[in-house]
Amino acid sequence: MPALGLKIVTPERIVLETQVDEVMARAVDGGLSILPGHEPLVAPLAIDVLRYRVGQDEDSAAIIGGLMEVQDDQVTILSDAAELDVEIDTARANQAKEKAEAEKTQKIDKLDTQLAELALSRAIARLKAAELAKIRRKGR
Repeated sequence: MPALGLKIVTPERIVLETQVDEVMARAVDGGLSILPGHEPLVAPLAIDVLRYRVGQDEDSAAIIGGLMEVQDDQVTILSDAAELDVEIDTARANQAKEKAEAEKTQKIDKLDTQLAELALSRAIARLKAAELAKIRRKGR
């Protein structure tokens, strides 16, 4: 029986609320693996894929930055945007990636370049999560 609560929350909705065995995420200063009994923690998250495991099954979500709080065997992710891997529209994510790559090469202003890089990071995280879901479905 999983012993770790996981809740992913955005301003628009609760993306996920479930029980898991392990949560794996990338904080801005490195990777984290959270297991039951983990010490309390608050960490800023990078734009990347968050993975969570129940038994041998692993699922993922694209997390667009935010904070992870771990306390009393509860992991709470607060993010401006998050999508479960099965919710991601791969075609739309690919279009966003292509647009961000094109904008990045055309921008001269430093702020515009940084915004294009941020958009590219978001698109890549969404595509990575969708690819993990595709691989997982093939393996089942």
